[in-house]
Amino acid sequence: MSRQTFPVFVDQPGCTIHNFSIDGSAVGATAGTAGLDGRGQFLCTISKAANVVTINWVPSFGDRPYVFFQPGVGQTDTIVEIVSSTSSQLVIQTVKASDNTAVNDADLDVVVCSYNTTSYVS
Repeated sequence: MSRQTFPVFVDQPGCTIHNFSIDGSAVGATAGTAGLDGRGQFLCTISKAANVVTINWVPSFGDRPYVFFQPGVGQTDTIVEIVSSTSSQLVIQTVKASDNTAVNDADLDVVVCSYNTTSYVS
């Protein structure tokens, strides 16, 4: 897959937008592409320990990306908490909104807005 960017009409240079899905039950304990859909397999590797999920961006972004999560079908009462975020790695945990208990194997849809630089236009 090419790292080509098509014209995206945003107010800052170098913006890319990615989207992919995670099948939580298929994600393993060691970093790999299991559990990622086809789009995600070209963007990152993923691993999990219970409800803590680590996403490694391949390659790293120029700046820390903005990442948005939507629980998948049947994942009612599930929210995503970002533990840490850098240009090369994102660590999240999935919990129930009602009582903050762990949600293991959460299915998630992900939208990533990133930049290839830390520079911006003012």
